[in-house]
Parts: sequence; structure tokens; C-alpha cells
Amino acid sequence: MELAQKEKAARLQEAVINSSVEALSKVCDELGEVEMTAPALGLACRFRGLDAVKMLVQKGASFDFPSTTEIEETYNCYVGKKHKNYRTNYSVYLLKAFGEDLMIFCLTGMTMERCARRTDGEELPFLSDAERVEVLRYLLENRERIAFFPEELLFYAIFFGDTALTEELKKNDIGISQKRVEIITEGATAMNGYWFEYILLTQHLADEAYLGVMQQLAAELSGKLFHYTANVYEITRHRLVDIRVFEFFFSHFKKEKMNKRTILCGLVDDGLTEALPAVEQAGWLDQPRKRDEIIDYATEKGRTEMLAWLLEYKNRTADLVLEQEKADKKMMRELNMAPDSVAALKKIWSYRKRADGTLFVTNYKGTDTEVTVPEKFGKGIVTAIGDGAFAGDYSGYNIKATADHIKQHGKITALTLPGTIKSIGASAFEAMYALKQINMPGGVREIGAYAFEKCTSLEEIRIPENVKEISAYTFSKCCLLEAFTIPEGTREIGQRAFSECSALKSITIPASVQKIRKNALSECINLETIELNEGVREIDESAFSDCRSLTSIVIPGTAETIGAYAFSGCRRLEAVQIGAGVKEIHRYAFQHCESLKSIAIPESVETIGECAFAYCSRLEEVCICGEVKKIEAIVFHDCVNLKTIKVLRSIPNRILGETFERNPGLVVSCPKGSKTEMYCKKKGIRVAHLTGQ
Repeated sequence: MELAQKEKAARLQEAVINSSVEALSKVCDELGEVEMTAPALGLACRFRGLDAVKMLVQKGASFDFPSTTEIEETYNCYVGKKHKNYRTNYSVYLLKAFGEDLMIFCLTGMTMERCARRTDGEELPFLSDAERVEVLRYLLENRERIAFFPEELLFYAIFFGDTALTEELKKNDIGISQKRVEIITEGATAMNGYWFEYILLTQHLADEAYLGVMQQLAAELSGKLFHYTANVYEITRHRLVDIRVFEFFFSHFKKEKMNKRTILCGLVDDGLTEALPAVEQAGWLDQPRKRDEIIDYATEKGRTEMLAWLLEYKNRTADLVLEQEKADKKMMRELNMAPDSVAALKKIWSYRKRADGTLFVTNYKGTDTEVTVPEKFGKGIVTAIGDGAFAGDYSGYNIKATADHIKQHGKITALTLPGTIKSIGASAFEAMYALKQINMPGGVREIGAYAFEKCTSLEEIRIPENVKEISAYTFSKCCLLEAFTIPEGTREIGQRAFSECSALKSITIPASVQKIRKNALSECINLETIELNEGVREIDESAFSDCRSLTSIVIPGTAETIGAYAFSGCRRLEAVQIGAGVKEIHRYAFQHCESLKSIAIPESVETIGECAFAYCSRLEEVCICGEVKKIEAIVFHDCVNLKTIKVLRSIPNRILGETFERNPGLVVSCPKGSKTEMYCKKKGIRVAHLTGQ
């Protein structure tokens, strides 16, 4: 019998590690067409060297692979549908990088080991620089044939200090991709995978490596400047004590959005007097108020050398008489200012105009812990809370929020929204750690992704009926939220919308909800009750995985698919009722449901995926009611107490043989004279005739 594609890919990888080049060639011939050769080719690049790589390429191996969901699920890789088109890049196996958490999305499905262990116990070491360069030259020669993108390899080689690869790639006139250049120089939201990865890689650079890496990246940008955000400053801040790093930072990053006060105060904290001439030249001390604020800050911090320079600068450049006149006029204006005037409100609020002429809040700059959002600014009506407007942690959206603003957002305990609000942006209230109370006006129609993520003090919230979708990560990690009723009218629960809500005990999902997305309620460890009403059609991958306190679930008849890992790890799940409309039960759907004793698979089910009920250690009885067309491997793997499988019609008999091998006491109940009975007798499996047959 021909091997499944997953088994072929695994055999090929094993042969790369364990076989000689000649034996590997024979394995390739025996396997025939293999849909996923990229991992094996990558391993050869990392541990075997040029001869093995050449042979694999000659046999048709490539770093390319099909971009299907099935491939993604089967091989635990990215196919270009997540993190802004990220694909697992097996050519990165060539990189001199080791460990599990390397902050690289394209390594999903890969393991960056220092050595590979053969079946005979011998270890294959990571290739030497000379051997890797030899392989790289061959890959460059065949780049189109094997879908090799050296621009991406160069990006990672720079960050990981892989000098051998970097030098060879530059000799061949390779630069980082235009996509990378665009991200580094123009930026993106925090949800953009390329930007997020770049920030993570930068953040985790060793201090001694930072300047060299950034200088190499700068050389790749064709004279363009690095994009600047508050988060970029936060991850660079501790390095600026080195004047060389500051000079690079100040000359190579865009200054338009830099918060001058924050950076100047940082220089004072570090006593970096050497940096002040560059700051002066950039005009950062031209405004008397900002200059005097820094002088006061230096005085407060006791930075005498810094203070001496600043006072000398003031004496050298200031027109003190004119400055005093302006200060007096400003003071009089502020004394006469109404507290609800636009000028007064602008001191604590930032806002912008929407296309329809209404306004949306972009940032709160005040210091109150109980905050009321104004209904109007001047004549403009406030109808939306913008992305990241109150975020208590860096969200990537609110680029004008200072570190002090963000810190203050995390201290707000109560928030009152006006009845005019219709839209709440992505990450609007993310990481407001102290928030206990917030009203949700009835007119709200849209709540963005991550809106309340990590609001760890929030105990309850009501969602208006006009909201049609609970977006991705909306309430994720709200660890005091105990109960939640999704309003009738909501159609979709997004990815990780309620994941890791550790106090959540019950949730009601109305008939209007059709889709429950990936990990929607995963890791809700105290969730006891899920009320799933008729109407839901899709239960996506890992939707309820690791809900350890869940004891029963009724899957309605309207549901058509139960996704991979959907109820995986629900260790107390005792009763499962699968509705009569379910057609597919995907792989690992109920694995590790260790309290489950029996399961009835309805007549409608056509496909049961690999290991769907694996490791259900108390499972004793299974009833397969219909004519299942496809049952994948080891569906009941390690169900050590399985005693009876009832087959009412017919199924692929292979699964009975697999199960019998592990459960020799298995009894199969089936109709008398059926193909199932004949198969069982042939294999020596005990048969019981169904009552009435």
C-alpha cells in the first residue's frame, strides 16, 4: 500500500539524517512524488552538506510547497495565510542560529538544533562555515528552480550575526527584500507580522551587537531613514547611554514623531552631555518652554554637568525680555479659559475628524483614574474611540501616546462613554489593567480586535445587540470575567476572542452565531457551561481546547464541522452529544478528553480525522451510526479502556484493525452478515451482532 504524503515527507527527512547520499537517492526513488520536500532539503542544508543537497535537488526537492490549509495543518507550518503572507522558510535552516524561541515567524514547524541525532545514536553536527557557504553558492545558482529567496536569508543572517552567510550574499549583490525595506522605513501596525518580527528581533539583540546590526541594516535601506515609534524608543532606550548608539539613533531614525521631552529627559537621566550639541543642531531646544522644562528636570535630577551646558546654551541664545512677555500673555489666556472650552479639552484629549464629519478620540492625556469621554469637542460629535486610544501597553496604533500617557491609561478604574459612540477601535482599551467599570452605549455597532485584551480587573461587560462580530482577541486574558452572554444578532466569535479568560464559568452563544473561530474560548480553565444554540455552522480549530472544567457539551444539529483540536484537552468532559448535521470531525478534535466514557457519532458524519479521539483514556464505547466515507489513521489511539465499537452500517475497516492491535479485548457490534463482520472474523476480532439483526 502506498504511503500517505505525510509519511513520505517524514521518511525523506529520516533518510536525510540517517542515510548515505547513495542510500538517500534510493529512498527518493522508492518514495516517488513527495508533496513536502522543503523540510528535508532544509535539514540537508543544515547537517549534510553539498552532496546531499545536490542529490535532493536533482530528485526534484524544493523549498516550495502548496499553499493549502491541509498542508498547514498536516505539517505544522505557515503557508502564506497568516502574519501577512508569512510562509515557513526551510532555507533558513542554513542559518547559524540555535534554540526554540528565536522570534522568527518563518521558523514555524522547524527546530534549530545544534546537532541531529541519528537512529544509531551518532550525532550529526551543524555544518562548518565553509560547508554552509558551499551549499549557499549552489542554492544561489539554482534559486528559481528551488524557490530559494536569498533576500530573506540575508535579513536573518544580519540579525543573527552570521558573518559567513552575510558576506557571501553581499558578494553576490543580494540585498534585503523591498518588502523588508518598506516595513523598516515606513512601519506598520503591531498586527503586521513583518513589523512585529522586526521589532522583536531588534528588542532581543545583545547590546554589544545592536550597533553593528543596525549599521548593516542601514546600508540596505538606500539612504532611507528607519521608522520611529514610541515602542522603538522603549526597546532602544537602555542602549542610548552609549554615545555611539545615540548618534546612530539620532541620525538614522525619522525625527518627526519623536517625543522630544521623553528623549531629552532620557539624556538627562543618563547624563549624556555629549549628545546635547546634536539636539541643539536639530532645533529641539529652540522653544523656551521645552528648554526650561529640561533645565528644571536636570536640576531636579542633580545632573550638574548637564545643567551647566543647558544654562550656558540659554544665556547664549535666549531673548529673556521677549520670552517673559510671551509667558505673561499665555498665563492670562489660560486664566480666562473655560474648563469645557476646546482649548482646555485639547490639553487632555487628542481627537481627529472622520469622513462623515464626526470625531474620534485618539488619545487620553489626562491624569484622572475615573474618566468621562466628552460627547462633543466644540461642535463636533464624538462617535468613535480610535485604535489604541486608552491602551495601557504599547499597541502599535497610538503612536502619539507618550510612555507617561500609556502608564496612566493602565491606572484608569472607571470609564464612561457617551451615548453617541458607534465604533470602538482595535486595542482601544487593551491592557487597561485597573479598569473595573465601563458602560457600552446601545448604539455601538463595531468593536475592534484586541479592544479589551488584558483588562485584568474587568469583571463584567454587556455587549449591545447591534454588534455583529466579537472580533479577534477582544476579551482575551480578561482573567476576572466570570460570565458572558453574547447578544442575539452576533454572527461570529473571532479568533481567541475569549481565550485565557481564566475566571469565566459560563457563556451563552445565541442562535445567530454561525462561526466560532480558532481558539475562540481556548484555555478558559474554569469554564463549566457552554450553551450552544441551534444556528452555529462552524466550530473552528481549537475553539474550546483546554477548557479543563467543562463537563458536557451539546453540539447543535446545524453545525457541519468540528475543527481540529476543537475540544482537545477538555479533561473533565464526560458527555458529548454531536448533532445530526455534523459532516466532519477533524483531527485531534477530542484528544485527551480523559473523562469521556462513550461517544455516538451520528449518521451524518462523513469524515473523521487522525487521532480525533486519541488519549481518551476512559472511553469504553463508541457507536458509529452512519456510513463514514473517510476515517484517518489511529482515530482511537491509546484509548486503553475501549471495549466496544458499534458499527451500524459500514466504515473503512482498517480503523478496526488498528484499534484491535492496541485493544485486544475489543468487541465490534455490527449487523450479521455485514462486511464489517467478515473483516473482524478474518482479523480475529470478537463480533457481537446488533440486537434485531
